[in-house]
Amino acid sequence: MLEFSLYRDCFSSAGMRAIWSEQATIEAWLKVEQVLAHSQAELGLIPEAAAAALAGIRASDLDQAQLQDDMMLAGRPIVGLVRQLRAQLGDHGPHVHFRTTTQDIMDTATALQMKQGLAHVQEGVGRIIGALDRHISESGGTLIMGRTNGQHALPMQLSTKLQVWQAELQRRSDSLSDAAGRGLNVQIGGPVGDLQAYGADQGLKVKQRVASSLGLHSADPHWQNSRDGLAEIISALGALCACLCKISHNVNLLSSSDIGEVRECHSIGKGASSSMGHKRNQRASEFGEAVARLGRQRAEQIGELTLQQHERSGGAWIGEWLVVPETFLLTSGAVAWAERMFGDMVVNRDAMAATLSNAQHA
Repeated sequence: MLEFSLYRDCFSSAGMRAIWSEQATIEAWLKVEQVLAHSQAELGLIPEAAAAALAGIRASDLDQAQLQDDMMLAGRPIVGLVRQLRAQLGDHGPHVHFRTTTQDIMDTATALQMKQGLAHVQEGVGRIIGALDRHISESGGTLIMGRTNGQHALPMQLSTKLQVWQAELQRRSDSLSDAAGRGLNVQIGGPVGDLQAYGADQGLKVKQRVASSLGLHSADPHWQNSRDGLAEIISALGALCACLCKISHNVNLLSSSDIGEVRECHSIGKGASSSMGHKRNQRASEFGEAVARLGRQRAEQIGELTLQQHERSGGAWIGEWLVVPETFLLTSGAVAWAERMFGDMVVNRDAMAATLSNAQHA
């Protein structure tokens, strides 16, 4: 469903789909292999000519049908990738994927994609905060009826209501930045994560060089079976989705016929009903709530996948291959709908004033 041309823009942004596409994922694996080889060549562990030859290969040079066949046979995509890379490099082939393992490549590539995905999300959240700034500055001294437990409470400043949403979004943005500092880590360790294939401090130097080249952090001694950093990022995305869900739901409530204190800008056909021509449904808040709910729910699954056994647990790790990208995709959709919602939102001050007046005379 997330890939349906009819639906995909409803659930994710084009930019996030580009980050987590199959092509982009393969390119990320290849980039990690290339950067690893370059770092090893700088330390004299493999010939510089081998690293240069590997750097010349592009994802378009790979046989994707063969990659799929090898994946279904081996159960890991890097096995087939390495086989093709070694075949293309001929005599330099043995220096491809040198002293590393599948999880090193895939985890580091995932960290790269998460880094790009977080930047995409943060840009969107920044635009929502900016849109709220505009609504706050335009609100002046407008009063709105405060509501508690579904009932009228006391009049309050509209700006306060908007500022609460804005402050929460800023905290979620800060949380994403904090999580990135702990979770965007390179993974270079070999079969059991401890760099034992290297001598002396060579492995640590390779790890540091790869991290520096890719703009990632490093978790020592490794995070192969410690998924807390990745889980923190996904959980932070889930908390952002929860925030966006709450806000979208409240905007939807305020847009209802019975309240009508805000509305979406209308254009012909927007929010139309197939059977009731008079309706102008508030689609941005509706989709924003739905997609944010899905993002929060998907993110919650990451806790189950942190339960690793010993040095590696394939059954838990494989689950990340789906949960991580889909959380990012759904979050991007929720952010996009919230941007649209506040970009289109019109405040009906007359309706707010009427509600306050009616309450006073009740």
